[in-house]
Amino acid sequence: NAQGQTYEQWRATHPDLRVSVDVRAAAACLRERYGVSSVVVWGTCYGGGRALEAAAGYFPNGNVHDVDGRVGPPPVDPMAAIAWYPTRYNAAELFGEKHEGMDSNVNGEKISVAVMAIFAGQDVIPGATPQDAAELMALLAKDNRVKDYMVKVFPGQDHGFAHNGISSSLESPEDEFEQFVDEEFGGAGRVGLDGGDAEVACLLSTAWMETYSRVFLPTTGPAVCVDENEADWRNLEMKDLSDAYTRDIRTEMKDAIDNFVEEPLGGRMIDQTDESQKDELAEILKGMQNDDSGPYAISPDDDLTTIYAKLKASDENFQIF
Repeated sequence: NAQGQTYEQWRATHPDLRVSVDVRAAAACLRERYGVSSVVVWGTCYGGGRALEAAAGYFPNGNVHDVDGRVGPPPVDPMAAIAWYPTRYNAAELFGEKHEGMDSNVNGEKISVAVMAIFAGQDVIPGATPQDAAELMALLAKDNRVKDYMVKVFPGQDHGFAHNGISSSLESPEDEFEQFVDEEFGGAGRVGLDGGDAEVACLLSTAWMETYSRVFLPTTGPAVCVDENEADWRNLEMKDLSDAYTRDIRTEMKDAIDNFVEEPLGGRMIDQTDESQKDELAEILKGMQNDDSGPYAISPDDDLTTIYAKLKASDENFQIF
């Protein structure tokens, strides 16, 4: 960091109890001072482990006190928790059969939380490996405090893939067309260095948070973890969505031009029931007939009904209204 500390040196100045108290105090402040009705915790790496601890109602070493020995803030009791490649936690202590977390909140109500966890397929950091993901998923499935869960491993990704460099911009468009597509359509099909997995992780996580943080209009229907129609989302490995919604704007525009069909009347708005527009409509219809109409050729004295009948007789697919 700016002080020249290594990560471990920095961590030594932030004991587990201090971090736990700060997280719980933040949640208490939201509820008591700002009247927040639901709290969601979201953490990455070390913070991901703390998010899981908050979800489980866990106190470091079972210590409910503040750092000064007084009674500390109440448990976070979140409605949902999201952990990206979490570290420095013990999954069995949090969600195992003999877990060390709380079963009920300070109001005596059973804990009910929805947990999402994102992992990287090539992560080797303890707690964040694919093996850790499998263990966490198995424990969540058996914990009756967990109302829903989703654990996803993104193949080929490394630790931090979903947030490292997430704000970096793509290369400048190569030409005016690419610039136009970027401005009007949001991109020409290019993807970032992570193959789009960071965007997918963000979308999944924000959707999870939105789904399970609503109080006054709560989400209905079966949980993802038991919904037979959502079987793909129960798999540990994240499926490849890189080509699922890719748009080739250049091809779409070319197809639209090649298959362009001019609108009837050139797109002009004419009311066929308006007497004042009948003469104008008759002239337009006359101009729509081919020269080789034979016996159905329109004559100058034909009224609108006759003109339309002749056009229909000469071309059975003719349609104007």
